[in-house]
Amino acid sequence: MSSWSTSENERFERALAAYGNDSPGCWERVAAAVGGGKTVDDVRRHYALLTHDVSDIESGGYDYPNGTTSNQNNRYALYISICSDDDDDSIWRA
Repeated sequence: MSSWSTSENERFERALAAYGNDSPGCWERVAAAVGGGKTVDDVRRHYALLTHDVSDIESGGYDYPNGTTSNQNNRYALYISICSDDDDDSIWRA
C-alpha cells in the first residue's frame, strides 16, 4: 500500500469533491489531480479504505480525539487523522 502525504490527501479531497465518485472517468481525473504517481487503483483503494473507516466511525468503532463518542465538531479532525494514512491507528480504536 502506498503512503499518502497531507498534500496528496488534500488534493484527493478537493478532486473527489469536484469530480464525485460515480461520474464516468472520475477516478482517472482524481488520480491526475492527486499526482505524485498515484494510479487509478491507488485512489480507488484510498477511497474504499476511507469509506470503510467512516463506516466504522459512524458505528462507534472509533473514539473522537477528546475521548467522546459523538461530537459533530470533532468529525473533521477525525477525518483528517484517518486520511493521513498513519500506520498506527490504535489511538483511534474504541
